[in-house]
Amino acid sequence: MKRNDTASGILHFADFKSPCRGNFINSLEYLRPVTEDQGYQVVYLFPAATAKREWAQELKKQATVYFLGDSLLQNVKTVRGIIKRHNIKIIHSHFYKLPYILMLDLASAFKGIKHFVHLHCALYIHGGVARTAEKILLGGKTFIGCSQKLTDDAKKYYPKNKAYTAKNAIWFPRLEEYEVLDKEKLGLSPTAKTLMMFGFLYEVKGVDLALEAVSELNESGENLQLILILTSNIDEIKDKITKRFGGIPGWLHLLPPRNDITSYYKLCDVFLAPSRSEGLPYSVIEASYLKIPVVLSNIPAHANLDLPCGYYFESENVGRLKESLMSALYGAYDKDAFAAQSEQIKNDYQLSTWADRIVKIYTS
Repeated sequence: MKRNDTASGILHFADFKSPCRGNFINSLEYLRPVTEDQGYQVVYLFPAATAKREWAQELKKQATVYFLGDSLLQNVKTVRGIIKRHNIKIIHSHFYKLPYILMLDLASAFKGIKHFVHLHCALYIHGGVARTAEKILLGGKTFIGCSQKLTDDAKKYYPKNKAYTAKNAIWFPRLEEYEVLDKEKLGLSPTAKTLMMFGFLYEVKGVDLALEAVSELNESGENLQLILILTSNIDEIKDKITKRFGGIPGWLHLLPPRNDITSYYKLCDVFLAPSRSEGLPYSVIEASYLKIPVVLSNIPAHANLDLPCGYYFESENVGRLKESLMSALYGAYDKDAFAAQSEQIKNDYQLSTWADRIVKIYTS
């Protein structure tokens, strides 16, 4: 591809290897024409493993996409080539890891490029030597927090850095696409009350808390089953569950992700979010938009959502989690209240608002 000298380029680098493009890629693709209308050209860069994903190959047909190789030196050369070829003036990195920040810094050294580090989850605050490296690599960057809490944390740990908030938004058309799934074909009981959660990070997402709560409720006579959606760390999580229960309990069902995630949401009676930490929780917002009762921990990221129909419980308190679960399962369901909450979510999480905010941050 020939270098375009007439437009400044934006390089989106994302450590994103999910089997599904999900809300994240849909959001970037919504942002792309908005930034192009401002005179930029947009380029994507992903880790090597992402190239195997079907959505990544589809994205290549619509946009300029590159993939990393296997060595730091090779990757630095790749990024330097992208910077030159596309006149890159802005690097926007997502799901940051320090080795990738180092790679981007080496490739863009002395080129006057703005580097925005997008915080989709809490800052990784290391100790010892790693903390020193972290301060060096993240010092001078501009942070974009997907929630005010993350922006405030960034300002706390890096007071000399610029930090802005761009509240994540939802690609609502994705939630309108679904098929009616047969529970029995998925191995689910058609009579048990069905709970669902995402759990690719065992402790962070509170998978252990959910397992304890469901196990204890079933032992007390309830008939509950839990769907656990896993996008990564599958073997690690299976191992932890097996050590706790001596195997995978019959009431627990591990399912792979789907891009038409509403097909799964439609299976459940209650959505669970017992997380210990979050950035801005897409799944909680999506489930609430679909009028599904949500049981969620009262961590700041959840509390800031201020869901009028949400069943909040004290974080890490399994007893309170069980109480909230029972209330969500057997309490009165106010259709009008859930409809009003859904409408408010649609108003609050529009991609047009998010995209405009990102563009303003670029030019700030």
